[in-house]
Amino acid sequence: MRHRLNANPLIMDSFKSALTKSLACVLILTSSTAFKVKTAPSFGDGLKDKDGKKLITIKSEEFKSFTRRIHQNISYESGQDTIPYKTFSMALRGYMHLKHTQELSDTQFLTIIDFSKYCNNKRLWVLDLSHQTVKFNEWVAHGKRSGNDYATSFSNQYSSKKSSLGFYITGGPYHGRNNLSLKLHGLEKNYNTNAFSRGIVIHGANYISKNIVSRNERIGRSFGCPAVSIASNKKIIDTIKGGSCLFIYHPTSYYINNSKILNTEIYLTVEDLVI
Repeated sequence: MRHRLNANPLIMDSFKSALTKSLACVLILTSSTAFKVKTAPSFGDGLKDKDGKKLITIKSEEFKSFTRRIHQNISYESGQDTIPYKTFSMALRGYMHLKHTQELSDTQFLTIIDFSKYCNNKRLWVLDLSHQTVKFNEWVAHGKRSGNDYATSFSNQYSSKKSSLGFYITGGPYHGRNNLSLKLHGLEKNYNTNAFSRGIVIHGANYISKNIVSRNERIGRSFGCPAVSIASNKKIIDTIKGGSCLFIYHPTSYYINNSKILNTEIYLTVEDLVI
C-alpha cells in the first residue's frame, strides 16, 4: 500500500518565504557586481578622496606644472651643470611615487645620474629637495661593457659588467675592496633588482679625477658600479646613505615604456605636491 505524505502547511510557508528571500539576495548581489563600472580614476573626472579632496595623477596638468616649477627653482653653484628637464621630470615622477608609497626613509635628497651624457661631463647630481639646491654635481663612471665615451647598453645580469637603469634606494655604507662604498637596492624587476647581489655600489675610483678630465683623457669605466672620484666619494655617501632615492637615466625606450615606477598611476591630492 502506498502512503501519501501530507506536508505541514506552516512548514511549507516558512520554507517558501526563506527561499524567496534567498533568491532576492542573490539577485541583488548579481546585479550590483554585473553593472559595476570598473574604471580607473583619471584627471578631470572630478574624483575625490574620502576627505573630499580632488585627486590628480602624475600625468595631470597640475603635476606637470609642479614639476616645471621645481625644475625652474633649482639653484646651482658656479660651475655646476643644469639637469635636463626630461631627466629631472622622470626622476621626480619616480621620487613622488616612492614617497607616496612610503618606501623612502630619507625624502630630502634625490640623486640623479644621466647616462645619456658624455662620460667626461658631470652627469651625477645630488639634489637637496628641501632647499631646492644642487648639493653635488660630479663625474660618474658607467660599466665598461655599457659603452666607451657614452653608455649605450645596460643589463641586470650577473657578470655583465654593465650599468643598470632605473630607481634605487640607498642602503648603508661599508668598507670593502673599493674602500668606503654605499650599498644600492634596485627596485625594478628586469632592470636593476640584481644590483645588490652583483655588488653594484657607489665607491671611489682613481680612474676618475679632475686631472684626468683636464688632460682631455676619458675617465675610466667600472664593472657596472656608478663609481665617483675618490675626492667626492665620502661626501656623497655621507649625504645620501640610508634610504634616499637614486635614479639612473638613459633614453632607452624599452625601459621608459615598461618601468612600473614610471608608468603605474598613483593618485595624489594637490596638497601632496610638496617636497
